[in-house]
Amino acid sequence: MAIIHGTTIGGEGILSGVSVEVKSEQFETIYETVSDETGFFSLSVPDGVYPFLTAVREYGDRYLEYWAQNVPAQRELTLDVRIDTVEVYGLHAFHVKGAANALTVYFRPMSLYKFKSGAHDIAPELDKCGITILVDGQQSEIYSLNRVQEYAGEDVGLLTAYLLQASVPQDADEWKRVDVTVRDSDGRFGCATLFR
Repeated sequence: MAIIHGTTIGGEGILSGVSVEVKSEQFETIYETVSDETGFFSLSVPDGVYPFLTAVREYGDRYLEYWAQNVPAQRELTLDVRIDTVEVYGLHAFHVKGAANALTVYFRPMSLYKFKSGAHDIAPELDKCGITILVDGQQSEIYSLNRVQEYAGEDVGLLTAYLLQASVPQDADEWKRVDVTVRDSDGRFGCATLFR
């Protein structure tokens, strides 16, 4: 058995009562727990790699979700989960073969405040200063940042996403973990983690 544990944190600090769920490929909850009054959570799961882990409290009312993907559960994994009113959705990262030694990162951010205002495109405006990329725990330099349009289906249409290129640690042959934190112009944030 493996242990996934950590602390849940909101914009004001430690956040209790956060639902932490391990999900299947079909987004079905297969393991779950709730963080205690100190923000601590712990899940015992069979060894394996899990497609998704989410964390949320009062979704769509006060907060949006934290996402982790390809979660490696062998022995012990610590995830310090941070949620606020921005969400980093659909995080992907990859090397472009034959290109410069940089990591290409894609995600679609969502703003709770834009959603509540009835805006069609609920992505916050972001710039390089509002995005932090950690590759295997080391902060990356963002080389380029591009706004792109993502087709989100017939009912939704086009939504704003971001595509960027970031540095990778010089001593890393292959990255293992990417953490993305975004902050809008009002300092509201969202976080996500992608494991390779």
